[in-house]
Amino acid sequence: MAIAFRHFIKMDESMKTNLSPRRYRAWGLFVIAIALSACVATDGGQQRSSSQPAPQANQPAARYSSHSPALSEKPDYPHGLPPAAPAEGSAQPPARVQGPQGQSARAAARGKLLAPQYANCDEARFGQLSGQDLVRYVASVDGACVNRLFQADALSYRAVSPANMKLAAAEARTRAANWDGQNANGLWPLAVFLKAGYFLQYSHAQEVGDYGPAVDQPVMQVVEAMAANAALWNVKALDGSGDADSWYRERDARQSVAETMILADSVRKADYALPLLGRFFGRYNAAVKDSWARFALHPMQTLLFNMHYQPDFAQKVEQGQLDGLVASLAGLTRAGQSAFADEQMFLNTLRETGRFMQYPRTAPQAETAVAQHLKGEKYGAAWAEAVYALKKMGKTPCERYGICQAEQELRAHLFPNRWGFDNGNLVFETPLSLADVEPLYYAMKQVQTQLFRVAGTRNPVPGDSNAKLRMVIYGTKTDYQRFQGLLNELSTDNGGIYIEKDGTFYTFQREVPKESYLTLEELVRHEYVHYLSGRFIQPGMWGTSEFYRDDRRMPWYDEGFAEFMAWSTSRDGIKVRGHVVDVVAGGWPNSFLEPSRIMRSSYSDGWDFYSHSALWFYYLNQQQPGKIADILAALRADDVKRFDALVRDMGGDAALVSGFRSYVDQQVKLAQAGQLGNTSTTEGVDWLAADKWQTGDAAAVEAAMRRSLPVGCQVWADGKDSALRRFECTGSLPLNAANTTQARQELDRVLDGALQSLVKTGGLNNLLAANCAATDYDFKRKTAALRCEGPLGPAGDVKPQPPQPGELGLAKTSYGSPVRCLRGQLQGVGGVERYQMVQGPQLGRAQVADWGAFNYRRDADQPGVGDKITVRVSKGAQSRDVVVELNATPRNVPEDQCWAQAG
Repeated sequence: MAIAFRHFIKMDESMKTNLSPRRYRAWGLFVIAIALSACVATDGGQQRSSSQPAPQANQPAARYSSHSPALSEKPDYPHGLPPAAPAEGSAQPPARVQGPQGQSARAAARGKLLAPQYANCDEARFGQLSGQDLVRYVASVDGACVNRLFQADALSYRAVSPANMKLAAAEARTRAANWDGQNANGLWPLAVFLKAGYFLQYSHAQEVGDYGPAVDQPVMQVVEAMAANAALWNVKALDGSGDADSWYRERDARQSVAETMILADSVRKADYALPLLGRFFGRYNAAVKDSWARFALHPMQTLLFNMHYQPDFAQKVEQGQLDGLVASLAGLTRAGQSAFADEQMFLNTLRETGRFMQYPRTAPQAETAVAQHLKGEKYGAAWAEAVYALKKMGKTPCERYGICQAEQELRAHLFPNRWGFDNGNLVFETPLSLADVEPLYYAMKQVQTQLFRVAGTRNPVPGDSNAKLRMVIYGTKTDYQRFQGLLNELSTDNGGIYIEKDGTFYTFQREVPKESYLTLEELVRHEYVHYLSGRFIQPGMWGTSEFYRDDRRMPWYDEGFAEFMAWSTSRDGIKVRGHVVDVVAGGWPNSFLEPSRIMRSSYSDGWDFYSHSALWFYYLNQQQPGKIADILAALRADDVKRFDALVRDMGGDAALVSGFRSYVDQQVKLAQAGQLGNTSTTEGVDWLAADKWQTGDAAAVEAAMRRSLPVGCQVWADGKDSALRRFECTGSLPLNAANTTQARQELDRVLDGALQSLVKTGGLNNLLAANCAATDYDFKRKTAALRCEGPLGPAGDVKPQPPQPGELGLAKTSYGSPVRCLRGQLQGVGGVERYQMVQGPQLGRAQVADWGAFNYRRDADQPGVGDKITVRVSKGAQSRDVVVELNATPRNVPEDQCWAQAG
């Protein structure tokens, strides 16, 4: 199974040490390990086949991020889901108090422990130094700096050679033994260094060299030294929520523990791991839950999870070698939440206990410990974890505990609403109301239309089977974390997940900024681009094509294109998001990356490349949109050689590079001046509630649209599978351009200008949310296909919109009569000089004079249904179409009497 990752937000990495401000690489590199659990894409090394997950890339730390991977299909977990990551502290240190108050606070704290002091991070030195010089430098920086070594290249291979690994392990062992839980001593970066070595050696053994026992033994001695260190068990973990100094100290200590202990999983040898696990869980109990040992729990749970994949593990269990470990786990599970400082660590322990239901010898003890939590709160976290363990891992007969319908009942409880759109091609399953879902829908429509414009086509790639998209949105993050595993057997160490084979995206409503600094709408916009790219641009399932054999070929496109498209608008192009520029602005101009480097980005580089790649797309969209179209065309054609040639040519174009630098500089200045916003779909600006749209008649829309665009319109979405009615208008536009770049620019100007004009003078508020795209350029015939789409009100519903001050319009837009005949005088506002009927009635006959006098006779017998005409009011070159309601009662009277009562 192949996997392609689409991680949405970037961690805020503007962290400052006491020495100097620096940019840090993101901490969430664990996703690479997940990817490698299925397949290892390399850039030249030997790919290793294994049924086990790869060594850890970094300590999982994205439980409270909004990164959302996209997978070709659901992962297979033969031994159940892996343990979830723990809750983390604040992603940023508290701001330092300035001025006299800050001076007083610092003076009062002089006798206390202060923040760690780190050397400046100079990544080049990892390649320049070796031996003890390299080890000393690694120990002097913070662990985030060492993340550079997860990047697979010659610098990293040389740094993590077997000789350097042994030296680093020896130094780390000494520091682990002397670590006091209070002061940074360089253990954190050394542990990250050792872990980076195992990560690279797994997939690039030929370049890195063989490790074997000569490296494994000293690395495990580092872990053993930490596990035996009294400070791990006896020193209370620091509280990092106070001042900045305490934040940095807590971070260093926590990472020292977590990164050191996870090294046992990097080595992943049962002979080392099983005795360690037995000792650790035999010693852990409620009395030490607030010590630093709490941060060793997840590494040890992860190690235990991976042991189930080891050869002869089941045999060892049946031989009784793990009896003590299982007894300890069962005891902790029975003790419950009170034995843990972090609820997730308790739930993980319950899951690890449940995993032993797979083996006859340990199943009874594990089942008894797990099943007791069914007695707690139904739909509670422990209840859901127990149901998962019993049904998915233990394969326990559901009748035994009355849980046969647990999933069905839970789904009904969690997702009471099902909102269908676009004739059932887009479905939301959620507790969110229609009012909450509507702005997401309108945002997705903006993204879709702009993507069609950029790609120059709206035809799916051959063989695509995902015409329908299902959006499962939990009401809270807590619900997502508690129940996603049970309901869908998917990990929750993310901000959501898209399974392309199922055409389903899972995510949750979030609190901003507590759980994410990005809104649900921003996440949905970004992820929807991935869906659209898979349907309209990239053939095959994510990650399965030749494009993904090189793990540095696609990330810049996958993430940059999604970030770039996220703030698509209906009639104002694609806007630059402040979130994107902020990442670059903090370190400008040193943060500038040349396009050649951007287009060789990898997830192992951290998350900044999302923003750099998006800026590159913004620039190309402004200056050379044809180059984006060429890239997309190469992807559609599944032409790797063409794609690589385009990337190579763009990266080597000096004029493009120079222009890009100037462009980014401009955007940074705008960001620093507070002139860049962020994605938002605003009611009254981008959309209205369904009952507020002025007309439900596609003919009225067509009459208004034809003032600016040559289209024919019809009802496109309606009925039980469309919570919102929609119109569709199609036609063609003349094309004067000679190439793709000129065509994009020309047609965007035409469409944006037309839509802006229609919103102001079209007479229908429905046009507020109209989206239009010109595609399929025919340079020989000089035409492009045009399609517009937008909202309709309820069928037969017309709500005239009064003119705005200074606009042409009619003072009265509704006339009535007690009989079939109706006549009157239209009353223009804004200096109307001429009246013209441009759309006749449906139920009768009408005439409109140039000066506004009109008459109408109702022919059809449909009581309770009104008729309407569309009148064009003009003044010089100005004009506006206005819908006029004609409510003549279909009551039969003699003709002369009819006109006498006509008004």
